[in-house]
Amino acid sequence: MERKSRARSAAVLLLLVFSLFGVTACGRGEKGGMTGSFPVKLAAEGSYLIMASQDASKDYIDALTVAQDLHRNALTETFTPEDISSAESILTRHKPRYAMVFLKPEELDVNFAWAWLTMIAELDEDPFADVRTGFITGESPEKVLLFLTRIREAVEGRLKLPLQAVDNLGPNTMMGKTGFQKQKGSFMIPVLTGQFPVYTISHGIQGFSKERLLSMDGSGIVHFGGHGYPDRIVDCLNGPYARQLKLSPCAVFNGACYTGVTGKWFELFNASGKVKEHSVDPGTSFAFGILGNSAVAYCAALHPDHGIPVYQEMEYLCYSGASLGDMMKYTYDGVVIGAGGKLPRFERLKGGMPSPRWAPADIMLKGTASRVLFGDPSMVLCEAFTGQPFTISVKQIDDRTLQIRAALSNLQLKSTYSDTYHADLSKDKTLFNDRAMVAAPLPEGWGAVKGIKVEKMSSGSKELVHRPVGYALEKDGEKSILHVQVDVPSSGYMSSEFRQAGAEAVINVTRDLPSPRPPSSKRE
Repeated sequence: MERKSRARSAAVLLLLVFSLFGVTACGRGEKGGMTGSFPVKLAAEGSYLIMASQDASKDYIDALTVAQDLHRNALTETFTPEDISSAESILTRHKPRYAMVFLKPEELDVNFAWAWLTMIAELDEDPFADVRTGFITGESPEKVLLFLTRIREAVEGRLKLPLQAVDNLGPNTMMGKTGFQKQKGSFMIPVLTGQFPVYTISHGIQGFSKERLLSMDGSGIVHFGGHGYPDRIVDCLNGPYARQLKLSPCAVFNGACYTGVTGKWFELFNASGKVKEHSVDPGTSFAFGILGNSAVAYCAALHPDHGIPVYQEMEYLCYSGASLGDMMKYTYDGVVIGAGGKLPRFERLKGGMPSPRWAPADIMLKGTASRVLFGDPSMVLCEAFTGQPFTISVKQIDDRTLQIRAALSNLQLKSTYSDTYHADLSKDKTLFNDRAMVAAPLPEGWGAVKGIKVEKMSSGSKELVHRPVGYALEKDGEKSILHVQVDVPSSGYMSSEFRQAGAEAVINVTRDLPSPRPPSSKRE
Protein backbone atom coordinates (compact mmCIF):
# COMPACT_ATOMS: atom_id res chain seq x y z
CA MET A 1 0.00 0.00 0.00
CA GLU A 2 1.00 3.66 -0.33
CA ARG A 3 2.36 3.97 3.21
CA LYS A 4 4.69 1.02 2.79
CA SER A 5 5.78 2.24 -0.64
CA ARG A 6 6.78 5.64 0.75
CA ALA A 7 8.64 4.13 3.69
CA ARG A 8 10.41 1.60 1.48
CA SER A 9 11.46 4.22 -1.08
CA ALA A 10 12.80 6.47 1.66
CA ALA A 11 14.72 3.58 3.18
CA VAL A 12 16.26 2.64 -0.15
CA LEU A 13 17.41 6.23 -0.70
CA LEU A 14 18.89 6.34 2.79
CA LEU A 15 20.71 3.05 2.44
CA LEU A 16 22.00 3.98 -1.01
CA VAL A 17 23.52 7.15 0.43
CA PHE A 18 25.00 5.18 3.32
CA SER A 19 26.45 2.46 1.10
CA LEU A 20 27.87 4.69 -1.62
CA PHE A 21 29.11 7.68 0.32
CA GLY A 22 29.58 6.47 3.86
CA VAL A 23 28.63 8.63 6.81
CA THR A 24 30.34 11.87 7.70
CA ALA A 25 30.24 13.92 10.84
CA CYS A 26 29.30 17.58 10.92
CA GLY A 27 28.93 20.29 13.53
CA ARG A 28 31.40 21.67 16.02
CA GLY A 29 33.39 18.48 16.45
CA GLU A 30 33.75 16.30 19.51
CA LYS A 31 36.25 18.64 21.18
CA GLY A 32 33.62 21.39 21.18
CA GLY A 33 30.90 19.24 22.70
CA MET A 34 30.14 17.65 26.05
CA THR A 35 32.40 15.12 27.74
CA GLY A 36 31.97 12.19 30.11
CA SER A 37 28.40 10.97 30.54
CA PHE A 38 24.93 12.33 29.95
CA PRO A 39 24.00 14.67 32.84
CA VAL A 40 20.76 12.85 33.66
CA LYS A 41 18.42 14.63 36.08
CA LEU A 42 14.74 15.11 36.88
CA ALA A 43 12.83 18.15 35.66
CA ALA A 44 11.93 20.43 38.54
CA GLU A 45 8.87 22.07 36.97
CA GLY A 46 5.36 20.91 37.87
CA SER A 47 3.72 18.37 40.17
CA TYR A 48 4.14 14.62 39.97
CA LEU A 49 1.69 11.74 40.42
CA ILE A 50 2.38 8.01 40.71
CA MET A 51 -0.49 5.83 39.51
CA ALA A 52 -0.92 2.06 39.48
CA SER A 53 -3.56 -0.38 38.37
CA GLN A 54 -5.06 -2.46 41.15
CA ASP A 55 -3.02 -5.52 40.12
CA ALA A 56 0.21 -3.58 39.55
CA SER A 57 -0.09 -1.93 42.97
CA LYS A 58 0.09 -5.41 44.54
CA ASP A 59 2.62 -7.11 42.29
CA TYR A 60 5.02 -4.17 41.86
CA ILE A 61 5.04 -2.92 45.43
CA ASP A 62 8.86 -2.94 45.68
CA ALA A 63 9.23 -0.95 42.45
CA LEU A 64 6.52 1.46 43.65
CA THR A 65 8.55 2.02 46.80
CA VAL A 66 11.58 3.00 44.69
CA ALA A 67 9.42 5.41 42.66
CA GLN A 68 8.03 6.97 45.83
CA ASP A 69 11.53 7.38 47.22
CA LEU A 70 12.63 9.07 43.98
CA HIS A 71 9.60 11.41 43.98
CA ARG A 72 9.03 12.10 47.66
CA ASN A 73 6.44 14.80 47.12
CA ALA A 74 4.36 12.68 44.77
CA LEU A 75 1.03 11.17 45.73
CA THR A 76 0.20 7.58 44.79
CA GLU A 77 -3.24 6.59 43.46
CA THR A 78 -4.73 3.36 42.09
CA PHE A 79 -7.17 3.04 39.20
CA THR A 80 -8.90 0.46 37.02
CA PRO A 81 -7.50 0.29 33.47
CA GLU A 82 -10.76 -1.13 32.10
CA ASP A 83 -12.52 2.03 33.33
CA ILE A 84 -10.49 4.98 32.06
CA SER A 85 -12.82 7.37 33.90
CA SER A 86 -11.32 6.15 37.18
CA ALA A 87 -7.98 7.60 36.03
CA GLU A 88 -9.62 10.72 34.63
CA SER A 89 -11.17 11.63 37.98
CA ILE A 90 -7.76 11.27 39.68
CA LEU A 91 -5.99 13.44 37.10
CA THR A 92 -8.76 16.04 37.18
CA ARG A 93 -8.42 16.27 40.94
CA HIS A 94 -4.62 16.48 41.13
CA LYS A 95 -3.76 18.16 37.79
CA PRO A 96 -0.19 16.76 37.63
CA ARG A 97 2.32 17.74 35.02
CA TYR A 98 3.88 14.27 35.15
CA ALA A 99 2.39 10.83 35.80
CA MET A 100 4.29 7.57 36.22
CA VAL A 101 1.78 4.80 35.49
CA PHE A 102 2.37 1.20 36.63
CA LEU A 103 0.54 -1.46 34.59
CA LYS A 104 0.69 -5.20 34.21
CA PRO A 105 1.84 -6.22 30.70
CA GLU A 106 -1.58 -7.51 29.71
CA GLU A 107 -3.16 -4.17 30.69
CA LEU A 108 -1.13 -2.15 28.18
CA ASP A 109 -2.07 -2.38 24.51
CA VAL A 110 -2.80 0.06 21.70
CA ASN A 111 -6.44 0.41 22.77
CA PHE A 112 -5.39 1.50 26.24
CA ALA A 113 -2.69 3.82 24.89
CA TRP A 114 -5.17 5.55 22.57
CA ALA A 115 -7.79 5.78 25.33
CA TRP A 116 -5.18 7.25 27.70
CA LEU A 117 -4.07 9.82 25.13
CA THR A 118 -7.66 10.81 24.39
CA MET A 119 -8.38 11.14 28.10
CA ILE A 120 -5.35 13.31 28.92
CA ALA A 121 -6.15 15.52 25.92
CA GLU A 122 -9.72 16.04 27.11
CA LEU A 123 -8.79 17.24 30.60
CA ASP A 124 -9.18 20.78 29.25
CA GLU A 125 -10.70 22.39 26.15
CA ASP A 126 -7.71 22.25 23.80
CA PRO A 127 -6.81 19.06 21.86
CA PHE A 128 -3.30 18.67 23.32
CA ALA A 129 -2.08 16.19 25.92
CA ASP A 130 -1.99 17.73 29.39
CA VAL A 131 -0.14 15.06 31.40
CA ARG A 132 3.37 13.91 30.50
CA THR A 133 3.18 10.16 30.98
CA GLY A 134 5.66 7.35 31.46
CA PHE A 135 4.54 3.72 31.71
CA ILE A 136 6.18 1.14 33.94
CA THR A 137 5.81 -2.58 33.28
CA GLY A 138 8.00 -5.61 32.77
CA GLU A 139 8.34 -9.33 32.33
CA SER A 140 8.26 -9.94 36.09
CA PRO A 141 8.08 -7.95 39.34
CA GLU A 142 11.82 -8.49 39.73
CA LYS A 143 12.55 -7.01 36.28
CA VAL A 144 10.28 -4.02 37.03
CA LEU A 145 12.18 -3.41 40.28
CA LEU A 146 15.51 -3.54 38.42
CA PHE A 147 14.19 -1.05 35.81
CA LEU A 148 13.14 1.42 38.52
CA THR A 149 16.42 0.91 40.34
CA ARG A 150 18.37 1.76 37.18
CA ILE A 151 16.26 4.91 36.74
CA ARG A 152 16.95 6.03 40.30
CA GLU A 153 20.67 5.30 40.07
CA ALA A 154 20.94 7.18 36.77
CA VAL A 155 19.20 10.24 38.27
CA GLU A 156 21.41 10.07 41.36
CA GLY A 157 24.55 9.84 39.22
CA ARG A 158 25.55 6.38 40.39
CA LEU A 159 24.78 4.86 36.98
CA LYS A 160 26.44 6.61 34.06
CA LEU A 161 25.03 6.84 30.53
CA PRO A 162 28.14 7.07 28.29
CA LEU A 163 28.25 10.24 26.20
CA GLN A 164 27.97 8.41 22.89
CA ALA A 165 25.17 7.44 20.50
CA VAL A 166 24.68 4.55 18.10
CA ASP A 167 22.11 4.39 15.31
CA ASN A 168 21.27 0.93 14.00
CA LEU A 169 19.50 1.68 10.71
CA GLY A 170 18.29 -1.88 10.36
CA PRO A 171 18.83 -4.31 7.49
CA ASN A 172 20.24 -3.01 4.21
CA THR A 173 19.06 -5.17 1.31
CA MET A 174 21.71 -3.58 -0.93
CA MET A 175 24.51 -5.15 1.13
CA GLY A 176 25.58 -8.76 1.09
CA LYS A 177 23.55 -10.98 3.40
CA THR A 178 26.26 -11.13 6.04
CA GLY A 179 27.60 -7.62 5.45
CA PHE A 180 28.12 -5.32 8.43
CA GLN A 181 29.28 -1.69 8.60
CA LYS A 182 29.81 0.45 11.67
CA GLN A 183 31.01 3.93 10.80
CA LYS A 184 31.52 7.14 12.69
CA GLY A 185 28.99 9.91 12.08
CA SER A 186 25.31 10.05 11.21
CA PHE A 187 23.42 10.67 8.00
CA MET A 188 20.04 10.59 9.75
CA ILE A 189 20.66 12.74 12.83
CA PRO A 190 23.73 14.88 12.12
CA VAL A 191 22.92 17.34 14.92
CA LEU A 192 24.33 14.83 17.43
CA THR A 193 27.72 14.58 15.83
CA GLY A 194 29.09 17.93 16.95
CA GLN A 195 28.60 17.07 20.60
CA PHE A 196 29.86 13.54 21.20
CA PRO A 197 30.86 10.40 19.28
CA VAL A 198 28.08 8.97 17.11
CA TYR A 199 28.19 5.70 15.19
CA THR A 200 25.89 4.35 12.49
CA ILE A 201 25.35 0.66 11.82
CA SER A 202 24.08 -0.84 8.58
CA HIS A 203 24.02 -4.55 7.91
CA GLY A 204 22.79 -7.23 5.55
CA ILE A 205 19.71 -9.32 6.26
CA GLN A 206 21.88 -11.85 8.11
CA GLY A 207 24.53 -9.37 9.20
CA PHE A 208 23.48 -8.75 12.79
CA SER A 209 24.71 -12.12 14.03
CA LYS A 210 25.69 -13.34 17.49
CA GLU A 211 29.15 -11.92 16.92
CA ARG A 212 27.62 -8.43 16.60
CA LEU A 213 25.91 -8.39 20.00
CA LEU A 214 28.78 -6.29 21.38
CA SER A 215 28.59 -3.67 18.61
CA MET A 216 26.19 -1.26 20.38
CA ASP A 217 27.95 -1.19 23.73
CA GLY A 218 29.35 2.07 25.11
CA SER A 219 26.46 4.31 24.01
CA GLY A 220 24.08 6.21 26.28
CA ILE A 221 21.64 6.81 23.39
CA VAL A 222 20.61 3.87 21.20
CA HIS A 223 18.35 3.99 18.15
CA PHE A 224 16.82 1.07 16.24
CA GLY A 225 15.27 1.37 12.79
CA GLY A 226 13.70 -1.09 10.36
CA HIS A 227 10.42 -2.97 10.01
CA GLY A 228 9.22 -4.55 13.23
CA TYR A 229 6.88 -6.96 14.98
CA PRO A 230 6.37 -7.50 18.71
CA ASP A 231 9.03 -10.21 18.79
CA ARG A 232 11.65 -8.77 16.42
CA ILE A 233 13.04 -6.19 14.07
CA VAL A 234 12.87 -7.95 10.73
CA ASP A 235 16.26 -9.34 9.63
CA CYS A 236 17.91 -7.79 12.68
CA LEU A 237 17.48 -8.55 16.38
CA ASN A 238 14.71 -10.63 17.89
CA GLY A 239 13.42 -10.52 21.46
CA PRO A 240 15.67 -13.25 22.88
CA TYR A 241 18.77 -11.65 21.31
CA ALA A 242 17.70 -8.24 22.62
CA ARG A 243 18.19 -9.75 26.07
CA GLN A 244 21.71 -10.85 25.12
CA LEU A 245 22.67 -7.56 23.44
CA LYS A 246 25.54 -5.90 25.28
CA LEU A 247 24.32 -2.43 26.20
CA SER A 248 25.63 0.21 28.55
CA PRO A 249 23.05 2.07 30.65
CA CYS A 250 21.10 3.90 27.95
CA ALA A 251 17.94 5.53 26.67
CA VAL A 252 16.60 3.51 23.75
CA PHE A 253 14.59 4.96 20.86
CA ASN A 254 12.88 2.46 18.56
CA GLY A 255 11.22 3.39 15.27
CA ALA A 256 10.26 -0.15 14.24
CA CYS A 257 6.56 -1.06 14.30
CA TYR A 258 5.10 -2.95 17.28
CA THR A 259 8.36 -3.02 19.25
CA GLY A 260 6.72 -1.61 22.38
CA VAL A 261 4.17 -4.45 22.61
CA THR A 262 4.08 -6.27 25.96
CA GLY A 263 0.97 -8.41 25.40
CA LYS A 264 -1.92 -8.00 23.00
CA TRP A 265 -1.48 -6.61 19.48
CA PHE A 266 -3.57 -6.29 16.34
CA GLU A 267 -2.88 -7.16 12.73
CA LEU A 268 -5.05 -4.75 10.75
CA PHE A 269 -4.63 -5.79 7.14
CA ASN A 270 -4.53 -9.34 5.76
CA ALA A 271 -6.19 -11.55 3.15
CA SER A 272 -9.24 -12.18 5.37
CA GLY A 273 -10.21 -8.51 5.40
CA LYS A 274 -10.64 -8.70 9.16
CA VAL A 275 -8.54 -7.58 12.12
CA LYS A 276 -6.61 -10.40 13.77
CA GLU A 277 -5.81 -10.26 17.48
CA HIS A 278 -2.54 -11.75 18.69
CA SER A 279 -0.52 -11.90 21.89
CA VAL A 280 3.26 -11.90 22.05
CA ASP A 281 4.94 -14.55 24.18
CA PRO A 282 6.68 -12.81 27.12
CA GLY A 283 9.89 -14.71 26.44
CA THR A 284 10.12 -13.34 22.88
CA SER A 285 8.83 -9.77 23.40
CA PHE A 286 11.35 -7.27 22.02
CA ALA A 287 10.12 -4.66 24.52
CA PHE A 288 10.80 -6.98 27.44
CA GLY A 289 14.21 -7.72 25.98
CA ILE A 290 15.12 -4.02 26.11
CA LEU A 291 13.41 -3.26 29.43
CA GLY A 292 15.16 -6.23 31.00
CA ASN A 293 18.54 -5.23 29.61
CA SER A 294 20.30 -1.97 30.57
CA ALA A 295 17.75 0.64 29.47
CA VAL A 296 16.76 3.48 31.79
CA ALA A 297 14.13 4.66 29.28
CA TYR A 298 12.52 3.11 26.21
CA CYS A 299 10.39 4.84 23.54
CA ALA A 300 8.53 2.60 21.11
CA ALA A 301 5.15 1.94 19.47
CA LEU A 302 2.35 -0.45 20.37
CA HIS A 303 1.13 -0.54 16.75
CA PRO A 304 2.53 0.07 13.24
CA ASP A 305 4.13 3.53 13.44
CA HIS A 306 6.55 5.35 11.16
CA GLY A 307 10.31 5.49 11.44
CA ILE A 308 10.79 9.26 11.13
CA PRO A 309 8.88 10.57 14.22
CA VAL A 310 11.43 8.82 16.43
CA TYR A 311 14.20 10.91 14.85
CA GLN A 312 12.00 13.99 15.36
CA GLU A 313 11.82 13.07 19.05
CA MET A 314 15.59 12.83 19.30
CA GLU A 315 16.09 16.16 17.52
CA TYR A 316 13.53 17.77 19.82
CA LEU A 317 15.61 16.75 22.84
CA CYS A 318 18.70 18.27 21.23
CA TYR A 319 17.21 21.74 20.82
CA SER A 320 14.83 21.81 23.79
CA GLY A 321 16.71 20.09 26.61
CA ALA A 322 13.24 18.95 27.68
CA SER A 323 12.12 15.94 29.68
CA LEU A 324 11.26 12.64 28.02
CA GLY A 325 7.63 13.28 28.94
CA ASP A 326 7.70 16.62 27.13
CA MET A 327 9.30 14.86 24.19
CA MET A 328 6.39 12.44 23.94
CA LYS A 329 3.96 15.35 24.26
CA TYR A 330 5.76 16.93 21.28
CA THR A 331 5.05 13.75 19.29
CA TYR A 332 1.38 13.86 20.24
CA ASP A 333 1.24 17.59 19.43
CA GLY A 334 2.49 16.76 15.94
CA VAL A 335 -0.29 14.18 15.53
CA VAL A 336 -2.88 16.81 16.48
CA ILE A 337 -1.60 19.39 14.01
CA GLY A 338 -0.95 16.78 11.31
CA ALA A 339 -4.58 15.69 11.65
CA GLY A 340 -5.82 19.22 10.98
CA GLY A 341 -5.78 20.65 14.49
CA LYS A 342 -7.67 17.95 16.34
CA LEU A 343 -6.81 14.65 17.95
CA PRO A 344 -7.84 11.76 15.67
CA ARG A 345 -10.73 9.56 16.74
CA PHE A 346 -9.40 6.15 17.70
CA GLU A 347 -11.57 3.12 16.99
CA ARG A 348 -11.35 0.38 19.60
CA LEU A 349 -9.75 -2.58 17.85
CA LYS A 350 -10.85 -6.16 18.38
CA GLY A 351 -10.29 -9.42 16.59
CA GLY A 352 -12.79 -10.25 13.86
CA MET A 353 -13.88 -6.68 13.13
CA PRO A 354 -13.59 -5.52 9.50
CA SER A 355 -10.20 -4.06 8.66
CA PRO A 356 -10.47 -0.29 9.04
CA ARG A 357 -10.72 1.76 5.85
CA TRP A 358 -8.04 4.27 6.72
CA ALA A 359 -6.16 6.47 4.30
CA PRO A 360 -2.35 6.15 4.47
CA ALA A 361 -2.14 9.39 6.50
CA ASP A 362 -4.61 7.96 9.04
CA ILE A 363 -2.53 4.82 9.43
CA MET A 364 0.59 6.83 10.14
CA LEU A 365 -1.08 9.42 12.38
CA LYS A 366 -2.75 6.78 14.53
CA GLY A 367 0.37 4.64 14.56
CA THR A 368 2.49 7.55 15.76
CA ALA A 369 -0.15 8.20 18.44
CA SER A 370 0.60 4.68 19.74
CA ARG A 371 4.17 5.63 20.65
CA VAL A 372 4.75 5.50 24.40
CA LEU A 373 7.52 6.13 26.89
CA PHE A 374 8.53 3.38 29.27
CA GLY A 375 10.26 5.15 32.15
CA ASP A 376 10.17 8.33 34.18
CA PRO A 377 8.50 11.16 32.20
CA SER A 378 10.40 13.82 34.17
CA MET A 379 13.82 12.41 33.22
CA VAL A 380 16.05 14.90 31.37
CA LEU A 381 19.01 13.44 29.47
CA CYS A 382 20.87 16.71 28.86
CA GLU A 383 20.52 20.44 28.36
CA ALA A 384 19.80 21.86 24.90
CA PHE A 385 22.94 21.98 22.78
CA THR A 386 21.69 23.26 19.43
CA GLY A 387 19.44 26.07 18.24
CA GLN A 388 15.68 26.04 17.77
CA PRO A 389 14.38 25.08 14.30
CA PHE A 390 12.84 28.53 13.82
CA THR A 391 13.44 32.05 15.03
CA ILE A 392 9.92 33.22 15.85
CA SER A 393 8.64 36.77 16.17
CA VAL A 394 5.08 37.83 16.95
CA LYS A 395 3.88 41.33 16.06
CA GLN A 396 0.45 42.85 16.62
CA ILE A 397 -0.90 44.43 13.41
CA ASP A 398 -4.14 45.77 14.86
CA ASP A 399 -6.70 44.91 17.54
CA ARG A 400 -7.79 41.81 15.64
CA THR A 401 -4.60 40.64 13.93
CA LEU A 402 -1.21 39.25 14.90
CA GLN A 403 1.55 38.33 12.49
CA ILE A 404 3.86 35.41 13.18
CA ARG A 405 7.16 35.22 11.35
CA ALA A 406 9.06 31.94 11.60
CA ALA A 407 12.51 32.00 9.97
CA LEU A 408 14.27 28.66 9.53
CA SER A 409 17.41 28.88 11.63
CA ASN A 410 18.99 25.46 12.25
CA LEU A 411 20.18 23.52 9.21
CA GLN A 412 21.64 20.75 11.38
CA LEU A 413 18.12 19.53 12.06
CA LYS A 414 16.73 17.13 9.51
CA SER A 415 13.63 15.08 10.40
CA THR A 416 12.11 18.10 12.15
CA TYR A 417 11.35 19.66 8.76
CA SER A 418 9.62 16.55 7.33
CA ASP A 419 5.87 15.96 7.37
CA THR A 420 5.69 12.21 7.81
CA TYR A 421 1.96 12.01 7.06
CA HIS A 422 1.31 13.85 3.78
CA ALA A 423 2.83 13.76 0.28
CA ASP A 424 0.23 15.69 -1.72
CA LEU A 425 2.51 18.62 -2.66
CA SER A 426 5.43 16.54 -3.85
CA LYS A 427 5.79 15.35 -7.45
CA ASP A 428 7.19 12.05 -6.22
CA LYS A 429 4.38 10.64 -4.09
CA THR A 430 6.77 8.25 -2.35
CA LEU A 431 8.36 11.29 -0.68
CA PHE A 432 6.75 13.28 2.09
CA ASN A 433 6.10 17.01 2.08
CA ASP A 434 8.43 19.28 4.00
CA ARG A 435 6.92 21.38 6.77
CA ALA A 436 7.18 24.35 9.03
CA MET A 437 5.72 23.25 12.36
CA VAL A 438 5.68 26.27 14.64
CA ALA A 439 4.67 26.77 18.28
CA ALA A 440 4.31 30.53 18.88
CA PRO A 441 3.52 32.04 22.30
CA LEU A 442 0.77 34.63 21.92
CA PRO A 443 0.57 37.84 23.94
CA GLU A 444 -1.81 38.33 26.83
CA GLY A 445 -5.39 38.75 25.71
CA TRP A 446 -5.10 36.31 22.81
CA GLY A 447 -6.75 33.36 24.52
CA ALA A 448 -9.02 32.75 21.53
CA VAL A 449 -8.21 32.53 17.82
CA LYS A 450 -10.74 32.91 15.01
CA GLY A 451 -8.49 31.78 12.16
CA ILE A 452 -5.13 31.92 10.43
CA LYS A 453 -3.96 32.89 6.97
CA VAL A 454 -0.60 31.95 5.51
CA GLU A 455 0.60 35.19 3.95
CA LYS A 456 3.79 33.74 2.51
CA MET A 457 6.18 30.81 2.46
CA SER A 458 9.47 31.90 0.97
CA SER A 459 13.06 30.84 0.50
CA GLY A 460 15.34 33.73 -0.39
CA SER A 461 13.44 35.78 -2.94
CA LYS A 462 11.34 32.86 -4.12
CA GLU A 463 7.79 32.27 -2.90
CA LEU A 464 6.94 28.60 -2.40
CA VAL A 465 3.83 26.59 -3.09
CA HIS A 466 2.33 25.75 0.29
CA ARG A 467 -0.66 24.30 2.12
CA PRO A 468 -1.72 24.92 5.72
CA VAL A 469 -2.18 21.54 7.37
CA GLY A 470 -3.68 22.49 10.71
CA TYR A 471 -3.57 24.78 13.69
CA ALA A 472 -4.82 24.77 17.27
CA LEU A 473 -4.45 26.96 20.34
CA GLU A 474 -3.03 25.43 23.51
CA LYS A 475 -3.69 26.79 26.98
CA ASP A 476 -0.81 25.95 29.29
CA GLY A 477 -1.51 27.65 32.61
CA GLU A 478 -1.58 31.38 31.89
CA LYS A 479 0.20 30.93 28.54
CA SER A 480 -1.48 30.72 25.14
CA ILE A 481 0.53 28.87 22.48
CA LEU A 482 -0.54 28.67 18.85
CA HIS A 483 0.60 25.53 17.03
CA VAL A 484 0.61 25.79 13.22
CA GLN A 485 1.85 23.53 10.45
CA VAL A 486 2.33 24.61 6.85
CA ASP A 487 3.61 22.20 4.21
CA VAL A 488 5.74 22.81 1.11
CA PRO A 489 6.79 20.43 -1.71
CA SER A 490 9.83 18.25 -1.17
CA SER A 491 12.47 17.98 -3.89
CA GLY A 492 14.08 14.76 -2.65
CA TYR A 493 14.48 12.63 0.45
CA MET A 494 14.29 15.13 3.33
CA SER A 495 15.14 18.03 1.06
CA SER A 496 13.29 21.02 -0.36
CA GLU A 497 13.80 24.62 -1.41
CA PHE A 498 12.53 25.60 2.03
CA ARG A 499 15.57 24.11 3.79
CA GLN A 500 17.71 27.23 3.60
CA ALA A 501 18.74 29.54 6.42
CA GLY A 502 16.27 32.39 6.65
CA ALA A 503 13.50 30.67 4.69
CA GLU A 504 10.34 32.06 6.23
CA ALA A 505 6.73 31.33 7.04
CA VAL A 506 4.56 34.42 7.55
CA ILE A 507 1.22 33.69 9.18
CA ASN A 508 -1.52 36.12 10.16
CA VAL A 509 -3.68 35.23 13.16
CA THR A 510 -7.10 36.79 13.75
CA ARG A 511 -9.39 36.94 16.75
CA ASP A 512 -12.89 38.19 17.51
CA LEU A 513 -13.13 41.19 19.78
CA PRO A 514 -15.78 41.10 22.48
CA SER A 515 -18.94 43.01 21.59
CA PRO A 516 -19.25 46.36 23.35
CA ARG A 517 -21.53 46.29 26.38
CA PRO A 518 -24.90 47.97 25.78
CA PRO A 519 -25.49 51.16 27.76
CA SER A 520 -27.13 50.68 31.11
CA SER A 521 -30.87 51.40 31.24
CA LYS A 522 -30.66 52.22 34.92
CA ARG A 523 -31.40 55.77 35.94
CA GLU A 524 -28.69 57.52 37.82
